[in-house]
Amino acid sequence: MSEWPALLLIAAGAVLLVGLGWWLLIETEGVYLGRRMVIWLYDLYAGRYDDIKGFRSDYDHLFLARPIMERIAPVRSPLVLDVASGTGRLPLALLNHAHFQGRVIAIDLSRGMLAEAAAKIADDRVALLWCPAEALPFCDDAFDVVTCLEALEFMTRPSRALAEMARVLRPGGLLLMTNRIGTRWMPGKTMPGALLAEKLGAFGIEAVEIDPWQVDYDRVWGRKAGSSSPRLARPLSEILCCPRCSRSDFQPEIGSWCCANCGAAIAVGSEGILELARWFQ
Repeated sequence: MSEWPALLLIAAGAVLLVGLGWWLLIETEGVYLGRRMVIWLYDLYAGRYDDIKGFRSDYDHLFLARPIMERIAPVRSPLVLDVASGTGRLPLALLNHAHFQGRVIAIDLSRGMLAEAAAKIADDRVALLWCPAEALPFCDDAFDVVTCLEALEFMTRPSRALAEMARVLRPGGLLLMTNRIGTRWMPGKTMPGALLAEKLGAFGIEAVEIDPWQVDYDRVWGRKAGSSSPRLARPLSEILCCPRCSRSDFQPEIGSWCCANCGAAIAVGSEGILELARWFQ
């Protein structure tokens, strides 16, 4: 009988360890263990990510592509940046919209997720870049639309990412992002909608609207203060800035992009992904 208390303690400890592991690795996707763990987990599950999330193309048309195109009408050929694009959910939704004639630049820090996107997207209107959200390699005021879905709460420097998204959005351009409202499992990593709107306002994003979207997420819409002409679909070479000298003077070559100003080279992976991540490590 004297062994039972010890066995119960061992069992309780095991349950606590399993629960802690589930919370750290599954529920919060490694965010409390640092950026490297988050990236590793996304790389690990990249091949099963779409099945796990259960994305539906009809929902993405109704709640993502269609409202974006309605809000930017009559522009049909916008230049779009999708931050933390993952397996290419947003680019695919836009490509499948009958009126979309623009281009999408999709970035992510998970190389595995981008490889999955590349396998699904065979369209030269989409460019895939392996790089962080906190240091976007693009000119100021470059994009007509910037999106970021289900990702901000997993970033190590979310305020820096917001500042970068606002920087590269043109005056009058459209921002679409999400705000996690299922907050009980992620203390310190989420924020009330009013606080997010305040942060966006500090970065020049105004007319912020927040509306329900999913069980755990609201959609957040905003416009960058001011007005400017649409940038429209243009080649990546016109907006990509060198991570070494900050000039926009890249020329695509076989297997890489080379900066004509300083000679910095960006490798192009076998899937056509521009591999900028090493410049920001």
